[in-house]
Amino acid sequence: MMYILILLASVWGVIAWRRPRWAVLCFPALLPVYLLRTKIGPLPTTLLEFLWLATLLGVTLRRGWGVWIAGFIRTRPWRIGLILWCLATALAVAVAPDHIAALGLWRAYVLEPIVYFILLNGYLQDEKDRRMVINSLIAAVAFIAAWTVMQFVTGRGIPHPWDTNILTRRATGPFPFPNAVALFCASIAALCFGFALFDAPRFTLPVSRFWLWLGFICASVATLLAKSLGGSLAILSAVFVALVIKRKTRWYAVAAALLGILLILGIPVLRGPAVKTLSFHDWSGKVRLIMWQETWHMLKDRPLLGAGLGAYPTVFKPYHKATYIEIFQYPHDILLNLWSETGLLGILAFGWIVATWLGLANRQQRSDERGAMNGQSPTAHGLPYLLPLLVILIHGLVDVPYFKNDLAFLFWILVALATLPSDYRTKSGVTPDST
Repeated sequence: MMYILILLASVWGVIAWRRPRWAVLCFPALLPVYLLRTKIGPLPTTLLEFLWLATLLGVTLRRGWGVWIAGFIRTRPWRIGLILWCLATALAVAVAPDHIAALGLWRAYVLEPIVYFILLNGYLQDEKDRRMVINSLIAAVAFIAAWTVMQFVTGRGIPHPWDTNILTRRATGPFPFPNAVALFCASIAALCFGFALFDAPRFTLPVSRFWLWLGFICASVATLLAKSLGGSLAILSAVFVALVIKRKTRWYAVAAALLGILLILGIPVLRGPAVKTLSFHDWSGKVRLIMWQETWHMLKDRPLLGAGLGAYPTVFKPYHKATYIEIFQYPHDILLNLWSETGLLGILAFGWIVATWLGLANRQQRSDERGAMNGQSPTAHGLPYLLPLLVILIHGLVDVPYFKNDLAFLFWILVALATLPSDYRTKSGVTPDST
């Protein structure tokens, strides 16, 4: 297996050397290949890591350090958040009982995504580049959606215990568990919907609007077939917010939401399961409440540093009293995940990044509104880049939207896309070759 992965990475490295811009901007389509794993001696690795390294080498050999300088300069709005995040995660490695394992997770969840984030910033020069990255993400979710549909219809390839009859089975796609499908697809669904609703006219290719709607549908279908309630509600929330903000659809969205609520409340067969689920009285909800309570007891004894990167199951074990429930890798809540993995400094760093994201989206929206008043065409609405963050925060209330190979890369790709387009050329002063 290792030799096959090295061969594939070598081919990709040649592509990166011949067509660096294409390789960097299309890299997001390859995120699911982290599932192909091997070892180099005692060290575990993935095809995604091989391709990441091949991309860095190919681009640097062809273009030198100019693209890296441009990318680093363009990270200016995120600089404080990046520094805090790197410090928090490095400290989490030092705190973890198993430093070697924690360092491996730091490499996959922090180092590699942030290095790619810098490189991607160097090549995001205009809206055409943004579209290419978004299209790459759509290609990934289209692949996952096709896999989940095949699984759900045939029942083949679904691991136990999700391989039940067609009414209760949950598709997992290429992933080992169904929630992984929603965690990857939900934020991309929101991104596609936002662009289709607000910015599609500027997608100059005739197929672009269709491609955006296709991405939204594929990501939504995959999430539904995985039967991820958290992911589905996150997508619905993003859709509702977008429709309410858009004047032409505002009252239709409010009316549809009220009608949906009335139907759920008025039909007993819908009301019972909805109330049970939203009040955390179903099995999944009860498990999370118990896990959160026990995690809180752990964090009261380690309030500053948490458990350390990747150390939650080990440190949490003495606090786990409900032994009929398995010990999960993470506590399945975005605040508790960050706290247990990276301590209070990690929460501060993540909060700083979120605040920066909100601020840039707001600045972009205001700029567009001023431009529209002066008769200028907007460069990009802020909302389409804000919707994925909304999905991450809502889905993160009950799941783990960052600490996974593909999700860490996806997060920083979305952060790169959220950088103001006006920063592409004017602020960096350094741009790579157009190739």
